[in-house]
Amino acid sequence: MPETGEKVEILTKIQTGYAQFETLLASLSEEQMTIPNVNSNWSVKDNIAHITAWQDYLVEQLQGIMTGKKPSQFLPDLSLPDSLSGIDEINEGIYKKYKDRPLAEVLAAFRASYQRVLEAVRAMSEESLNVPPSWGTKNDPDWLLIASDDPARFIIASNTYEHYKEHSDIIQHWLQR
Repeated sequence: MPETGEKVEILTKIQTGYAQFETLLASLSEEQMTIPNVNSNWSVKDNIAHITAWQDYLVEQLQGIMTGKKPSQFLPDLSLPDSLSGIDEINEGIYKKYKDRPLAEVLAAFRASYQRVLEAVRAMSEESLNVPPSWGTKNDPDWLLIASDDPARFIIASNTYEHYKEHSDIIQHWLQR
């Protein structure tokens, strides 16, 4: 799929945000990456695992947008309650699922997930970047696990470069304390 104006801009923002996040990670020792209480009880490693889980689901969503098929439920193995009170429960489930994984494994998964995101975005047409998923809406009881009313480009931003920035800010704030 040829890369057009908006798509090039999105890919550039993803790559720039990722590079900045990786630069921050490279400045940290292994010990710093595994110290708890960066935000809540999470370590830097836990923040990376969190981003990875959301990137992985983003890839499923983008494939669903391109095929018109609803992706599988987000992280079905988390045993989330039927009625979610919010994103915090999901993020806590992600934390519990990945907290005991070794740092090297979490970093490798993050980097591989990033590559899958780039491939998925590159495979999209300009038109598909500007439409919301065709399955579900925010009015559905479990919309967070299914879809969004936002166009794909917003879903991409919130799960890539905006997410990298959010967690970079958290980590930098922790480093300054």
